[in-house]
Amino acid sequence: MKNKKNSLGVRLIQLFAAISIPLLSVLFAGGYYAKENVLAQVSRSYQNLVNSNLKMMENSLEDITINLVDIVDHDDNFLQFNRPGLTDSEYYFARMGIMQRNQAYQAYYHSVDMFYLYSGVNDTLTLSNVLGKTEDYMDEIRVWITDKVHNEDNLEPLRYKWTIVKIAGDYYLNRTVGNYLSNPTYIGALIRIDSMRSPLGNLNLQSGGDVLIVDNEGNILTSPSESMGYDFKLPREKLNQNSSFSYTHDGLKWFVVSSQSSTLGINLSVVIPDSELLQGLNTFQMIINILPFFILIILLVYLYYFRRMVIRPILDLLGGIHRIRKGSMETQLPSSNLLEFQALNQAFNTMVVEIQNLKIDVYEERLNAQKAEMKHLQMQINPHFFLNTLNIIFQLADLKRFELVKKTVRHLVQYFRFMLQVKDNSITLGQEIDHLRNYLEIQKMRYQQSFEFQITIAEELSHASIPSLIVQPFVENAMLHGISLKAKIFCLEISAVQSEEEPGTMIIEISDNGRGSSPEKLQELNSPDYAPATDEGHIGIWNVKQRLAMIYQGRAGIHFSENKPSGFRVRLSLPIEYIEGER
Repeated sequence: MKNKKNSLGVRLIQLFAAISIPLLSVLFAGGYYAKENVLAQVSRSYQNLVNSNLKMMENSLEDITINLVDIVDHDDNFLQFNRPGLTDSEYYFARMGIMQRNQAYQAYYHSVDMFYLYSGVNDTLTLSNVLGKTEDYMDEIRVWITDKVHNEDNLEPLRYKWTIVKIAGDYYLNRTVGNYLSNPTYIGALIRIDSMRSPLGNLNLQSGGDVLIVDNEGNILTSPSESMGYDFKLPREKLNQNSSFSYTHDGLKWFVVSSQSSTLGINLSVVIPDSELLQGLNTFQMIINILPFFILIILLVYLYYFRRMVIRPILDLLGGIHRIRKGSMETQLPSSNLLEFQALNQAFNTMVVEIQNLKIDVYEERLNAQKAEMKHLQMQINPHFFLNTLNIIFQLADLKRFELVKKTVRHLVQYFRFMLQVKDNSITLGQEIDHLRNYLEIQKMRYQQSFEFQITIAEELSHASIPSLIVQPFVENAMLHGISLKAKIFCLEISAVQSEEEPGTMIIEISDNGRGSSPEKLQELNSPDYAPATDEGHIGIWNVKQRLAMIYQGRAGIHFSENKPSGFRVRLSLPIEYIEGER
């Protein structure tokens, strides 16, 4: 105590200096390059987004090409379609078969605006429907396609790759595949370039920003925002760099993040006004400069109050401990204004009075209680159940069963709200049963017709007090160890009634018709000294036994037995007690 350099107060000041000085230095230094760092982060973020979306476009178009080639090479309807001499019905059904396949594919790949089919034998052109387009617009598309398929020179550039074309004032990507024999037959796909940026439509850009698709010359193929103007054009020499750059047009500076597709001949670009991008950074720079001074003031105030509220009571406690070590058993600590230190001082004073009578078994009992409580808390949330429930929700959403999705989510929310909010040692039996009903409803969603459950509870027992989560481990064990989807329907029953043999006692039974358990295992579970061999083996049963023994001191019981003709039965005997004000 004489060495002031090793005192808690001196060490606290040293720690304060060791933390505050580097922190303030870092904050000051960070303010000078924060703007460049933010710009770099924004650039990388948009670059990754642009690259991934462009890659998705390429993969989608490659899949569409594979589908077109597969139709030409292997589809029976297409192979029949270009044969001369077909009857009207044969031609009709072959044409409809091809278009139905394309429409199904179009429903899967939403980016395809139109599939078209041309028969050289009959000189007929068939188009899939395009939602929202007028008949005049469709006529212009028919004229364009007819002009291409009737002119070999016009059709040649469209055969081997996706090509940018302009129809009725809109830019499209076109791919045509077919046989080029004496009776040529073609199938093709048209994708409006403006619709290809729809995956980025929800991107939260600053005011005036936009997502553009441009050709390799820098010409915009999509509708630009009003702030850009119709003469807006990106520099050709910077588009092939696949990076971010600044660009000035009509006196306005723009920040551009672009990526080029060599196979499609297009560039996907995110364009943001430079003024909007940097709008918040100047304020950020000022905040960074002022922030160290606020932090310094806060730390100084914190140091003062920390010393007053924590260091002084600790020093008083240390002084009392030293006096106790010297044999001064009459030592008493003064009362404190803080509840924590007040409780600590009272506990210290009580310890001094009773120190000679303290028994080691009290400590062991507390350790056992803490261990049981810890294992009880560890079992409260089952990650496998959570993941299985999320998988159920995903499958229901995929099937568009939105009402079932909402029902499952509601049960899941109520289930975890109860698990996370239950803090009291005692709850009502009705609350426990409602919680179990949420759990079983979710399991019902999972196993469907393979699982049934029934809950029966005497009305007078709904407000009876029981230890929290005392029934759940047995229900979970039944679902985990009893259910077998290869057998008959798995039935689980939960009941709660007053005991006829023992007045003032309730009987809670959990039974199922599952796989049951061996006589040896039942004998082991019913043993008073039962303990699981591993932390994973029936730890919930051990936990319930420990808690009941601690709470009821022998007034409660658990019995495990077979459920004739097959299955497992758990019988809980608990005293009927009520929480004050609940009866």
